[in-house]
Amino acid sequence: MTESEVRRNTAQFLGILALLGVAVTLIQMMSDRALAINHVTLGLAWAGIYLTATIMIYFVDLKKIWCVRLSLMLIIAEGLVAIARWILAVDPSPNEGTVVGVLVGLTMGAALLPWSPRQTLAVSGAWIIASITSLFLFHDGSEDISVPASIFAYIAITIPGTMISFFRMSRFQDQFELHFIQSKYDEVREDLQAAKAIHERGFPKPKSSGQVRFTYVYKPMSQIGGDSVFASIEDPGHADSAVTLVLFDVTGHGITAALTANRLQGELMRLTGEDPTIQPDAILRAMDRYVCLTLADSAVLVSAVAIRVEPKRGIIQVANAGHPAPILRNDRGALVRIEPSGPVLGVGLEQIMQTRVEEHPFHEGDSLVAYTDGVSEARTGSESMFGTEGVESVLSHDWVEQSKRWPTQILEEVENRRAGGATDDILILDTYRA
Repeated sequence: MTESEVRRNTAQFLGILALLGVAVTLIQMMSDRALAINHVTLGLAWAGIYLTATIMIYFVDLKKIWCVRLSLMLIIAEGLVAIARWILAVDPSPNEGTVVGVLVGLTMGAALLPWSPRQTLAVSGAWIIASITSLFLFHDGSEDISVPASIFAYIAITIPGTMISFFRMSRFQDQFELHFIQSKYDEVREDLQAAKAIHERGFPKPKSSGQVRFTYVYKPMSQIGGDSVFASIEDPGHADSAVTLVLFDVTGHGITAALTANRLQGELMRLTGEDPTIQPDAILRAMDRYVCLTLADSAVLVSAVAIRVEPKRGIIQVANAGHPAPILRNDRGALVRIEPSGPVLGVGLEQIMQTRVEEHPFHEGDSLVAYTDGVSEARTGSESMFGTEGVESVLSHDWVEQSKRWPTQILEEVENRRAGGATDDILILDTYRA
């Protein structure tokens, strides 16, 4: 509850008790004309105390904790005053309006105010101890009072308020835990969204002009993943500039894989920045050395395809390190697989890391489609996968829609044939001549 809600509820609570006190006193006067004037005066005076407290709360900016304390003290005081009135022979017994007053006070207070179970039990315990003690000390047998029945009544009237207090506390704890979990979830989601934005900021913008162009689709299994693509244009000011691309897949998923991918993006920027003409096999050897030196403790492995297109020479060069085979499609629809010629990066076998470069003609209308294992290993049945054959089946036909290039069509085919949800990140790159 907020401060204003507690003040409002406390004022309502005390106001109701004040009206209840006046009503009980008037009913007693109407039913017993011979009622002593001091009895009526005390009843109205006690109602006046509640009313005064109500007015004070409206005009005095009491803090939440003092509103709770004031309500508890007034309930305790009402019970003690009722016992004192009986001891002083003002009332014939403490059972008349007192039991009802304490019952209503405890029950309403627990329902309207943020009393903790401990506070409610403290008030209930004080009432029970005081009432039972006074009953044994001052009951001389002259009044028609059943001691067992009185004890039962004194205890019973505290039960509803105590139960309500425990229920409210349990509900509050559930709401607090839910709110806490929700807030933490929101924080994690915001962090993931920020991490995703940072991760994808390293992705190049699709190139739709010049003689060498590329586009891609990226669909991580969760918010972010370990699949990534890097691009470097040797001379951005010329339409016939050579273009270098690297598609790679870090083992694992989520933030850890994405952070590793970002580190590799930085290393690729350094490599191509220092040598814009660096060859695909040299890129993979440098990446392998980087992974072995800086990521060995993380047991990270990386599969990668490095591509270099030189439109002036009309060629494409491809080096594959443990990655699913890219498919080269010429303008007549003929397909060529470019299988891995070296192990994945990071296995620590630098002496055999001599990835071979394949060189092919690459002219207008030709495309090279590279993809990660989220495509080839997508399950299409209990014992079957989409595979490289699935990619080839899409590439063996012309475009269904001219507005969609190969990455979009392959992704749609994977999603149409996949049995169940995604189990890995998906990244599909289309490098083509225009």
